[in-house]
Amino acid sequence: MKVMDKKVGFIGAGNMASALISGMINAGFKPKNIIASSPGKDHLDLLSKKFGVQTSNINELVFKESEVIIFAVKPNILKTVLEEYKNFSSEEMLLISVAAGFKILDIEAVLASEQRIIRAMPNTPASIGSGVTAISLNKNASSYDKQNAEDLFSCVGEVVHIQEREMDLYTALIGSGPAYVFYLIESLLGSSSKMEMDEKTKKNMISSMIAGSAKFALMSENSPEKLRENVTSPGGVTQRAIEELEKNGVKETIIKAIEAAKNKSKELGDN
Repeated sequence: MKVMDKKVGFIGAGNMASALISGMINAGFKPKNIIASSPGKDHLDLLSKKFGVQTSNINELVFKESEVIIFAVKPNILKTVLEEYKNFSSEEMLLISVAAGFKILDIEAVLASEQRIIRAMPNTPASIGSGVTAISLNKNASSYDKQNAEDLFSCVGEVVHIQEREMDLYTALIGSGPAYVFYLIESLLGSSSKMEMDEKTKKNMISSMIAGSAKFALMSENSPEKLRENVTSPGGVTQRAIEELEKNGVKETIIKAIEAAKNKSKELGDN
């Protein structure tokens, strides 16, 4: 049975759950096959009204009715809901956690069972169907489970399979990546302050330039270095800007920043 035909339950009804449900519905999942629980009535009402999915303020209903459960809660809440799930646990159930920093071993330690578990890390562009999600499997999850997870998260963008030991670097590089792009947009907007143009037009212009450049990089077989060289004429405007960036060690700073973020992700996970 394809995951599209399974009953998928969400513990948590916040932004990530809403983004995933939206993508699933757009991909052809039937609303009757989706159920979500949360203590927040406003979140549940929004999901019910917008997507027509079943909702409940009781996690037990999700545990009893689902074949796949997605834990879309904050890391500090996950242990509590896992303890609750233990009363209904089944090795036939596939569990997927999107709680940042909460390792598969931590989940297994709570459940103490042969549970099939996948850890997933989407990034925020998933909310517009343009995310990148990394997935890691525990030893009990099968290739069939992997395919089901890929089918689920492909509804909101690209999916990559990584070893869990790489999750901290992935988090620093891709999970936090949108913030770096927003920081670049913020900086370029700052440099455009003397342009006689309203802020919205400037933001759209700069964002479109970045989106177009990213699309070009995706479509091209050339490396980013070669693409950069192709638009950097000797002695020209672009070369002068690149020289300034190189002089100030921007590339090295970015590499150091990613390393620092990776170490912070590991620290938060360890705690």
